[in-house]
Amino acid sequence: MKTTFRKSMIWLHTYSGLYAGWLIFAVFLTGTLSYYNQEISHWMTGNTIEQQSQSKLLNHGLETLQSNAPNASQWRIRLPDDRGGQYSVSYREGRERNTIYLNPNNLTEVDEPETRGGNFFRTFHYTLSLRQWGGRYFTGIAAMLMLVAIFTGIYTHRRFFKDFFTLRNKDKLKFTIDFHAISGVITIPFGFMICFSALLIYISMYQPFAINQYYESFRDLDRQVSTRHQTVKASGESRVEPLKIESQLAGLEQKWGKNYQLSSVVINQPNDANAQIIFNHRKNNILSNKAESLAVTEHGLSEIEDERFARMFRRVFYGLHEAHFATPMSRAMFFLLGMFSTVLIATGMTIWLNKRQQKQQKKSYVLVDKVNNAVFYGLTLAIAGYFLASKLSVFSLSLAHLELPIFFYTWLASLILALSCSSQCSKALLLLTNACTYSLLLVIDIFHLFTYTSKVANVPYLTVMFWLSLTAVYFINVSLKNPLKVKKD
Repeated sequence: MKTTFRKSMIWLHTYSGLYAGWLIFAVFLTGTLSYYNQEISHWMTGNTIEQQSQSKLLNHGLETLQSNAPNASQWRIRLPDDRGGQYSVSYREGRERNTIYLNPNNLTEVDEPETRGGNFFRTFHYTLSLRQWGGRYFTGIAAMLMLVAIFTGIYTHRRFFKDFFTLRNKDKLKFTIDFHAISGVITIPFGFMICFSALLIYISMYQPFAINQYYESFRDLDRQVSTRHQTVKASGESRVEPLKIESQLAGLEQKWGKNYQLSSVVINQPNDANAQIIFNHRKNNILSNKAESLAVTEHGLSEIEDERFARMFRRVFYGLHEAHFATPMSRAMFFLLGMFSTVLIATGMTIWLNKRQQKQQKKSYVLVDKVNNAVFYGLTLAIAGYFLASKLSVFSLSLAHLELPIFFYTWLASLILALSCSSQCSKALLLLTNACTYSLLLVIDIFHLFTYTSKVANVPYLTVMFWLSLTAVYFINVSLKNPLKVKKD
């Protein structure tokens, strides 16, 4: 414990962020990208987002399922939305589930996508691709330490207004300190929401003791506290006519309004006289991560009962974390807040290092500086390599099946480079490689846009954003001859 409470808070703020800084940086950067996971997927594949009406997609899905799986116990139709999404139908026969992927534009059957698209960033940011090796525990610890850093940071930087309007640009270290404080003030509510909701999402993993005391397992608890439509049993009598849903759509319009949009339709016992159709609304009109749904049977329309407050409380924070409700403007705001949080983490680690390297030169500080380069600039380079693996399909050279090895090997190569060279040399090389790779992506996008204008609908705004930002960072860093030297007042 330090001599004063304030000094103790400053120490706790510094080292709670430092010990998990590299991990938190990776989690926040990939999590921020996942706000545009569907847009990234379409940008990587070059597909359009134009599609048929939902009623036409539903009818085509029913026809496909009827011809491929008439004896299945359950059918499911997943519908794309205005952001994209995969159009697919799946069916269950016993314990086996099969999926058929469809093109929402011409309604033809297509192969399963090779690329994982933006969904890779979404899963990586909470599993670290270590789902079977405790990845969610590592990210949970990082969220806990980030919460500690947020609360101690509030006490450390208690002069909010002065810190927010102070930006000293004549000295690099002071500029970094001020920018760190500004980023912290801007992102306090966002950072708290993200870290707190992350812990709530996997509360059963991080606090399983009460569950194990009163229930057999988490699934047993889930069955008892979650509300869902009752599962129907087959009557044994076959339907006289094939299943149709046009008549039920009118009832949905009365319940949800004229402009309702569906995310999926589930049909239990589809060719039985006791068939049940469950219509799931999109999540763009609610905070909860659980979509509204209506079930239709021979007995009429039924809704799900409201869940208990504790369950709904968790679902609301779950929905806030994913931001599926966001409009284009609010999604952009979430993205910018995520980027500010990422910068907040990076500047915090840079400040810690620079302050100590002024006073004493230790080998451990040199090592931290090199790993900083590998994490900050190596991760962005790995993301560029991941993008490039799919974008090369423009030249009939698709490496989508190798995108994950390319991502991890590029990041590993960046770490080896950073450890092998001096800090300044590795930083310059990594930033230059970043700028060149994102420039290549931009050239490919421009070529793709003008060559396949009728097939590509979305402007490559992601490439432009990364290319401009990384190029600017590169020239700023190269222009500084020795950024670790700071003039004394």
